[in-house]
Amino acid sequence: MRRILIALLTTGLLPLNVQAANDHAAAPMKASPQKPLTEDDLRNEANASQRTESAEAIVQRFRNGKGSENPRMAIFWNRAFNDQVSDWASQRRVVVSGQGSLKGEIPDGDVSLEGQSKAAAQVETRSGRRSAPLAPAFDLQSGFVSQLTRAGVTVVDRDAIMRITDNALENGEFSRLSPDQARLEMRALAQHADYLMVLSQVSGNEFNIRILDVRDGSVQAMVSSNGVPPQTDEDRRWIATDGGFEKREQQVSLRDVGQELALQALATY
Repeated sequence: MRRILIALLTTGLLPLNVQAANDHAAAPMKASPQKPLTEDDLRNEANASQRTESAEAIVQRFRNGKGSENPRMAIFWNRAFNDQVSDWASQRRVVVSGQGSLKGEIPDGDVSLEGQSKAAAQVETRSGRRSAPLAPAFDLQSGFVSQLTRAGVTVVDRDAIMRITDNALENGEFSRLSPDQARLEMRALAQHADYLMVLSQVSGNEFNIRILDVRDGSVQAMVSSNGVPPQTDEDRRWIATDGGFEKREQQVSLRDVGQELALQALATY
């Protein structure tokens, strides 16, 4: 039998698949090699939009919820909101305590008085007026505020509510000492805002947003974004050049970035 099989293989009378079956198993298929990432690929990935939901859907959902209440929101532009509760800081404290007694006689009988006292002195220093942090560009702020207003949010200005609050504390004599700015800021937020939004520009194209409830300090939202809106067909235009028509992407403006950041913050509700 073995001699017959060898003869058949030699003359090619057996099919090729039979020959392969008696030879060896088929080699496994290999996946096609992946294209290596280039600098342009990494740049495009970093600049890609982080929003998939439409702007109309986000605004409508927010208006159906909190937007119908017209919530008041104060915005801190690159301004820290930390645990510093006062402008005054102390590095030294002196406590003085004493005890004394007094005895004497009066016509109606003896009198004995005893007393105890304790006093504390604390040396405090007050930090000088610091220059305001550099806020994002005006166009970015304009786009941000306009998008919030469109969603039904009442945006209040930090400096304005602080001055209004301080003026309400005056009796017309203006004899008070200079107010504690940190405590005045918190009083103004409690009286004139429902939410505080802290927007920090970490780098040229990276922003962090934190939204707090002023009443109880609860964190309502946290967003980290590059502020790049998703592209549409309208963003791609054909430009006539010497070499013919070329497709070019429309440049994203700072106002567009502000609107996109506001949308992504609203989308968290």
